[in-house]
Amino acid sequence: MSVLDVPLRKVLQLFYAPPPLQRSILKKDIRLDRKKEAGGNRSQGGDFHVPFWSDVKKYISGEGDLARLTEDRINSNRSFKRLYPLLKDGVLELLSAKLRWSNEPVEIISQSVHGNLRLDDLGGTIRIRDALHARVRGEYTRVVYPYFSEEPALSEEGGRLGLWVMQQALKKLNADDMRIIDPLRKTFFSPQTTPLQGDEETVFRERYRSLLGEWERLKRE
Repeated sequence: MSVLDVPLRKVLQLFYAPPPLQRSILKKDIRLDRKKEAGGNRSQGGDFHVPFWSDVKKYISGEGDLARLTEDRINSNRSFKRLYPLLKDGVLELLSAKLRWSNEPVEIISQSVHGNLRLDDLGGTIRIRDALHARVRGEYTRVVYPYFSEEPALSEEGGRLGLWVMQQALKKLNADDMRIIDPLRKTFFSPQTTPLQGDEETVFRERYRSLLGEWERLKRE
């Protein structure tokens, strides 16, 4: 069940999406769930953004030029033509101007960053998969999770909720090293720029409970 086992970036999109978009996404997931229950395949052919995020890691570790890698992706799949250049421009600006990685030796730590936040009382699991884990100058690390949605932009509250989930799901990592980036808006969120206010768990649970209620209502329809 997608809403009961959902990536962090998707649940943040659903929390803040305009009602028509939220309903559209939920209805699509319900149809896919029913297809799977009927013996079909729920897969939609993979995550649209996975190839781009893989190329970002190559670029950061010095294994390729992101502009060229993006061009190669577009040539291999024209469905990437519109969004991949926008994502590329956003990531390059974030890395050079805001995350302060320009011209600094960066090592991608080989161990992938994965984690789950279980909300047992609500029956839900929020997943973090394939967050970028990098060591910069051998001195400090960053754990970077991307928010890719075109709509809506990730708000300040959404950034705080996302950071709170990362801190709960990735307990073995330093919370101060965690970042959420919104490449399309060329913005990022960190505990330093967007300090948690202490109400993140309450707000997250309220929004998630409301989302589950809408999902159940649409299933009954």
